[in-house]
Amino acid sequence: MTTPRNPKPEGLRARKRRATENAIESSAVKLSLEKGVANVTVEEICEMADISRSTFFNYFAGRDYAIVGRAVDLPDDASAFAILDSAADDLPRGIFRLLFAGMGHTNVNSEVARLRQRLVEEQPQAARMMMSTLMETTYRLTGIGIAWLTSHPEHARTADPAREVSLAVTLVTGVIVVQMRKWAAAEGDVQATEEDFDLVMEEYRIFLP
Repeated sequence: MTTPRNPKPEGLRARKRRATENAIESSAVKLSLEKGVANVTVEEICEMADISRSTFFNYFAGRDYAIVGRAVDLPDDASAFAILDSAADDLPRGIFRLLFAGMGHTNVNSEVARLRQRLVEEQPQAARMMMSTLMETTYRLTGIGIAWLTSHPEHARTADPAREVSLAVTLVTGVIVVQMRKWAAAEGDVQATEEDFDLVMEEYRIFLP
């Protein structure tokens, strides 16, 4: 199984797909900054990214996802359970691995991250859109996590699986939000790793008695 700690090297096909995805996202956010989120069309994004409309929809289900990021499609239950099994006694780490498995890669494009930060700071509508897609991902992660923990009660640390999974997902969401500023300050594609996860989890402990 591939985890953020040990990502497999990307092949040529994967790199080309990432380049197209980056071009779409970069175009979508730049247009949104220039014209306002409400005024951007799929056609304009396709023109700037130099792709066809059909190619756009091969990557994104809709315009909003290209602008603020898509909700993550998670593996099926069996594959998702196997990923959570790999960190059975560390649920937040398992959720972190599951999130990136759903993304299909561990790359974060720093330019897109910087542009999106600026966009949500300048346009409240974009912030609401981003929160919506984040909640979609959160609900999906939580649902799979509850199913897994319910079927593996020996790994539970509390009497309430739903509450325990919600706490773990919230921690992981916080890791991503905190590290996004670091990733945005880099150049090109950067790798999201479990070292990033460990760093933020250690920083969380500053606030614990």
